[in-house]
This record gives sequence, C-alpha cells and structure tokens, in this order.
Amino acid sequence: MTTVVPTSEEDPSLAIVRFTSQLAWVDAGPEAAEPQVTRLCREAEESIVAGSWLDLATLMVTSADLVSSKISDKDLECTYTIICSLVKNVSSPEEVLEMVKVIASKVVQQPNDKASLRLKILFNLYNLLDHPNARFQVYMKALELAVSGKVADDIVPSFKKVDSFLKEWNIDIKDQRELFLAIANVLRENKSLAKESLQFVTRYLATFSNEDAQVLSEAKDEAVRAAIDFIKAPSIFQCDLLDMPAVAQLEKDPNSALVYQLLKIFITQRLDAYMEFQNANSEFLQTYVLVEEDCVAKMRLLSLVDLASDESGKIPYASIKNILQVNDEEVELWVVKAISAKLVDCKMDQMNQFVIVRQVLYALSFGLYKVARILILLSHFSRCVESEFGQTQWQSLRTKLAAWRDNVATQGIMASVPMDIVNDVFLRLPASTLVRCRVLSKPWFSLIDSSDFLASHLKRTLETEEHLMILLQSHRLLRTVYLDGPDKLSDVDHPLQTGNLTKVFGSVNGVIGLTNSPVVLALFNPSTRTIHRLPIEPIDFSERSITREYVFYGLGYDSVSDDYKVVRMVQSKHKGYEGYPLQMEGYPLQMEGYPVETKVFSLKSNSWKRIHLRFEPQIPFMFLYYHVLYRRGNGVLASNSLHWVLPGNPLALSKIIRFDLATDDLSVLSGPLELCHEVMNLGVLDGCLCLICHDYHNIRNGHVDVWILREYGGSWSKFITVPKPETVVSFKFVRPLIYSKDRSKILLEINSGTLMWFDLVDKSFETLQIKGYKGPSNAEILVSSLVLGCKGVSGRAPEKRMLQKGNKSWYAHLCSLVLGCRGDPREKEIMVKGNKRRGGFLSKGFKLKF
Repeated sequence: MTTVVPTSEEDPSLAIVRFTSQLAWVDAGPEAAEPQVTRLCREAEESIVAGSWLDLATLMVTSADLVSSKISDKDLECTYTIICSLVKNVSSPEEVLEMVKVIASKVVQQPNDKASLRLKILFNLYNLLDHPNARFQVYMKALELAVSGKVADDIVPSFKKVDSFLKEWNIDIKDQRELFLAIANVLRENKSLAKESLQFVTRYLATFSNEDAQVLSEAKDEAVRAAIDFIKAPSIFQCDLLDMPAVAQLEKDPNSALVYQLLKIFITQRLDAYMEFQNANSEFLQTYVLVEEDCVAKMRLLSLVDLASDESGKIPYASIKNILQVNDEEVELWVVKAISAKLVDCKMDQMNQFVIVRQVLYALSFGLYKVARILILLSHFSRCVESEFGQTQWQSLRTKLAAWRDNVATQGIMASVPMDIVNDVFLRLPASTLVRCRVLSKPWFSLIDSSDFLASHLKRTLETEEHLMILLQSHRLLRTVYLDGPDKLSDVDHPLQTGNLTKVFGSVNGVIGLTNSPVVLALFNPSTRTIHRLPIEPIDFSERSITREYVFYGLGYDSVSDDYKVVRMVQSKHKGYEGYPLQMEGYPLQMEGYPVETKVFSLKSNSWKRIHLRFEPQIPFMFLYYHVLYRRGNGVLASNSLHWVLPGNPLALSKIIRFDLATDDLSVLSGPLELCHEVMNLGVLDGCLCLICHDYHNIRNGHVDVWILREYGGSWSKFITVPKPETVVSFKFVRPLIYSKDRSKILLEINSGTLMWFDLVDKSFETLQIKGYKGPSNAEILVSSLVLGCKGVSGRAPEKRMLQKGNKSWYAHLCSLVLGCRGDPREKEIMVKGNKRRGGFLSKGFKLKF
C-alpha cells in the first residue's frame, strides 16, 4: 500500500519532517503525537531559517529511520532523495563531509531492511556530491552495506571503474588499502568471483613497497589469506604475490614461513616438491583447510605446464607419467584436463607415445614467467648497487640468458608465446627495455611499434606512476635518474648537445623540448633516444628588436586533437613594429606598444602557424616589455593549456597568461589579488596549476606560499606554506614536482637543482640523495614512454627552408652573439649566409656541407 504525501507550498524538507514524525508517533495517539510533531517541525523550521543544514539533516534521517519499515519503497526513496539534496545547500567541504557521514551512517544502520533500496539511496547521494573525499566515504559505506545486506551483486559492476574512481578521488595510500580490502570482501561473498577477489587483495598487498617492518606487519594476515586463496583456487594458475614485500616477509616469520614455502612451490616448482612438503607438514594442511586431493590435482596441472614450456615441443608419455606421478592410463586424462583448462594447446600421438605441444597458453605461470623475470631483471639491474648485484648475480643472469637464447633458437619459444601475454608483460616494462626487445622477434617489433601499444603503455605508466625519472639539466649535460631508485645517474646524449647552451623548455608524456636558439628546436624522448627536429621557423622582427631575454617557449599535449604542440612567443623590445598593430576592433586609434609574435608548431602536421592575438591579451604588452626571469620563460602545462608568468616591475604588476592548446587562444588568467605585488612562479602538481609566491625583499629569512587552482572557473586556494630549510641560504626559485607514493610528501626543487622531500604533516625536509649527483641542475619529472616511436632521428626538414623566408641576417647575428658558432649545423650555414651579406669576408666559392 502506498502512502500519499499531500503536496503544498510547504518547504519539501519541512514536509518530510512532518510526514515522518506523524508516522513515527501515530501509535501514541493524537494527544501525545501532536505536541511532538509540532516540536519537530519547529526545530526543522529554525534550522532552515538559520541555515543549519547539518542539524536539519540529522533530524530528518533520524525520523526517516524510525519509519522506514512502515512506508513503501517509493516513499522511502523519495524521503531520502530530499534529505540527500541538502548537501547542495552546503558550500564548505568539511560540512559536506560531516553531513555525508550522518546520512550514510543512518542508511546502512539497518542492512537487513530493504538493502537493495538503501544501496540505491547511497548511489543517489554519491551522484549529488562534487567533493571527491565525500564521494569516497559514500562508496565505502556502499561496500559495507553490500556485505552486511547481502546485495553484493548490485555493486560488483562498479568495480570495473575503480581505476577511474581512484584518479577522481585522489585518496592516499591508507584509503586505497581500505578500498581494495573492502572490494575483496564483497567479492568473497560470491565464490565464482574468487579470481577477482584475489586481484584486489593483490593490489592491496602491492601498496606495501618501501615500508618498514612495523607497517608491513599490518599486511601479514592478508598476505597469508591471499596465499592460501591462490593455493585453494582450482582455476587460478597465475599470481604476482611471490616477490611482493608484504608476502616476502612471511618467509622470515616463524608462524607463516610454511605458507610462503608452499606458495613458492606452487609458483616455481613441481609435484615432487609439493609431495615432499606434504609428507613433512601434514598437520599444516589441516590448519588451513587445504584438501590434499585438490592440491595434488592443481600441482599436476602446473607441473604439466612447466614440463611443456621446458621441452622441445614433444613430451614423451613417460616423462609425464614420472613428473605427474600417475599410471600409464592416466597420462592422457591429465593432458585432456590441461587442454580443457586452456593451459596448453597440444595433441596426443598415441602411436608414438608423445604429446606434441603447439602452444603453452598459460606460459606466464612458468615458461614466460621466467622470461618475464629476466626482462624485468634487465630493466632494473642497472639501478642495483654493487653489493646487491655482484659477480655471482651476473654469472647467474648470463647462464639464464644463454639457456633462453638456445631455447629460442632451437624450440621456437618466441612464436609459441601468445601475443596477449607478451602484450601484458611488455606494458609493465620501461621504454628503454622495450627498445631492446624490439630486435628479438618480428612480432615483438610490430607490437612495440604499433600506435595502440604506445597509447596503452603510456596510459598505464601515467596511471601507475611506474618508472618515473628525474631529468637533470646542468650546464653541459642532460642526465636521468629513477625516482624510486636514485642510486645511479645516466647521461643522455642528444644531437643538439653543444656545450652549455642547450635548454630544456618543457616535459610531457616522456617527451622534452630542446632548443639552442629561438629558431632551432626539437622534441626528444630520452628513453628511446628519438629526436624530432622542428622545421626552422624564422622570427619576423628585425635582429635589433630581439634578444633571448624576450622569448617564451612552451611544450604541451593537446588532448582534444591528440597532438603535441610547441608554442614560441617573441616580444619586440622596440615599440610599434610594422605588421604588428595593437588595435581593438571598432576602436579608431592605432595604439603603439611592444608587439608580440606568437607561433605554434603541430607535430601532426609538422608545421608552424602564426597566431593573431585578440586585443585583450595584448594589453599587458602595450606599454612595457617583459624580461624573462630565471626559468619563467618555460610554459607550465595544466588543463590542456600552457601558462607563463609575466614578471612585475615598478610600472606593472605580475600577470599570468594562458594559451589554450585546443583553441589557440591566448588570455590573461586572474591570480589572487593579494599576491600581485609578490614574486611569482608557476608549477603543476597532480595536474593542477600551482602559483608559488614569496617576498623578494625577504628571500633569506622568508617562506614560500603555494597556491593551487584545482579547476578553471574556481578560485585559488592556499595549499601549503613552505618554510626556508636550514640548509638553504635563500629562496630564489621553488617549485613542487610530484607527490610521494603515499601522498604524505612533496618533492620540491629549490634554487638550482636542490631536491628535497617536504613532509606535509610535520613540515620537515629531507634531501633527496642522488648517488654521483653534484649540482647545480634544473629538474623535470619524466615518464618512461614510447612517444615519438623508436626509430631514431625523425622530422629533418629540408635545410634550405630556413633560407627561404625571414630576415637571414638576424640568425647570423643571434648565432654569433649567443651561440658562438657552436650550435646546430644548420645555424652555421645561416651564420655563413648572414656574414656573406654583411662583409663578404669568406672566400668566394666556400661551401658548407653536412
């Protein structure tokens, strides 16, 4: 029976309070009920007038909870819809979070009463929220209700979006662990989802990487549980548990050492090792309710797969009989079981008593698992310190590689490995390792060079933040070091290396921008050593109007057009240049100012185009020109736009300009008004634009404020205040680079290459120690990617193009003034041509070839 709520001009919240309170007191009689209903309505009215939305929500959910069993599902949903809508009246994130906790706690308080409807109410509340942390709290309550209310099937489809949720919520490691465990518990309610449950437990354990023993001990119970679940599962033959620190700790724990030993047997050994373990530890199997027959059956299948991956393609029946410890009559039965489980693709030659293996479909557990371990070892051994990777380890690696090479040559293992498994393994490897893997087989070559794999590898690297590097640019060198293992620097050679004048002007998706002068630029991938030279694009101002102090650069990725773009802005230091009028449409007067030339390079079209600016962004340039201060000339990429700071001076305030890569629109971005007189710098943290401000007159004893713009259209908010470290004399340049994995620290670049972790909780500093590193250097975060491909130098424009347009003498002047003839060979020819025009001192007939 449906209860009808009478409609009126009454506030919906007040109507719900009246409706639920009347139902709650209906059994007490009119005389007792009327005063209580009046009192509750009066309290609700007072809360509405005072804007006490949290008090109102508390009152409403308390009344609704009392009558939930007395009203229909539709009325209950309608009631909670109005209650949940109260979150839209609250602007403070803290108040929103408090209200969410009040509502969600009441919704899950009675899980056995209309559990599916209550879960739907939580999802409605989730969709009403804008605050990421509040959404996370609601989702956690939904997971709790799914288990206690036995409605797990209703929430399981949302698990496919967990990765996007994590990116949206931006939660710390502790909350991630809580989430993964909660999801695993939901999946355990359905035995058919054991594999998915183990995957989330594995993700939980993987978050314990560089933790101390005390923190690792928190994961001990789940590590044991995950190991036992894998051993018990009859259809799961692959896992990544063995090398995880959270699982590896079991080996040294007296209470759990046998669990680790058994897990190791199931992953790396054969049936005989298991039988030996079982005979020695029969009581152990009973403790964890391990069925002996099931364990033996699984070990036989795993042993058969291992045998198939090691043999030459023909396995004698006798070998199978001995390894699996079965009778002659059972050999074919176990081969059929392995085929049915899709572990191997083979056929049986009954006449000659052979099993002919076509493919080991689940080779990653054994055969390919070993190959994968070698590849992973190859990708990391260069970062191991000598005490951990000595002569013994080198000899072991050499032996394994030799055996693998022989197998490849004689048995065709490369061809037998399914490409989907190869793809999965390769996605986990750094780009530098993939470059070496390209030459091992034609299918691997084609896979690694494919655009789909490039995109998938980049997407996974950005999501997992694996293989992150720090790019260090000193006066003469480019060097990289891995963020998670800063024990070895690697020199980066590149074709533009010309002493101390090569400049890095940006980094995005593993690609950096390099320049020797405003006309010689290139895109370069340090991981693959691939360079794309940009076509020479001259500057249309005369040489006397230009110096390098007035050139702004920017490198960005336009996600709208899937294109990499370079922006170059050059401001003339002389007023009123022909062809660059500063005039507003409809305004009769020609305004004289310092013109700006803006040109954009597109990698897709491999060409430049000139951008004609609207009047508004030209205003900052009209009455004065802007010197590019230290490091401020490089555009900062955030929200598909590049940003620069125009430094203030006695005649003008500091300004932020924004170039939209999708629309080619240049605009002025407003900053906090109270900061316009301070020294400003831009940075990016977690994809959000940051504004770093400090008092120029107090750089020795002051602090730095970091403001953040979380979304365009919103307002700037102060993020952190960074005090001056005791080891730093003064703040001249400060920039946040990246969060630590647990998001409790931020890596700061201070002045020229001093890298320090800043603890967000206790405000302490810890210098990032890089073995062999001596400053000063400029730092950029670099991801390992295959962007630009692996095919070496690309994009060489015809050299004569640089002479076909523009003022050639300008280049000669700039090369001689700035580069001293040490730049790109094309610049030398420019200089030669320019000098011929000026003085003709070169001998007639001189010709420069390259």
